[in-house]
Amino acid sequence: MTQPNPYQAPKAVVDTGVEVSEGIEKVASGQKLVIYAILVNFLTIGLQVLIGPPASLLALVALVLSLVGIYRVGSGMGFSMVAKIGLIVLMFVPLINLITLLVLNGRATARLRDAGYKVGLLGASR
Repeated sequence: MTQPNPYQAPKAVVDTGVEVSEGIEKVASGQKLVIYAILVNFLTIGLQVLIGPPASLLALVALVLSLVGIYRVGSGMGFSMVAKIGLIVLMFVPLINLITLLVLNGRATARLRDAGYKVGLLGASR
């Protein structure tokens, strides 16, 4: 008969509570880009008021950030290609693009919180 080792460390099941999958990682990285795109959009609006049309070049940066972010979030959340294309088309409509980004950010935040992530102002962390 074998006796248990009294000096052996206790065995415990450790669960971090965070779902780790390729899809949720895409949502997290895409959400950061969407948040940055929102911030750059607001910065662009403020600079256009202050310095005029030259600030519109910053809008191109926001557009690229939003397009890549939308694609990543859409892929991670399982959106169809038609839905992703529809969201990308909305990025070219002024004011609607900000509303779209805010709604998409809200959905991504809910999905990330359900997966166990902590979501702050500038994105998600485990």
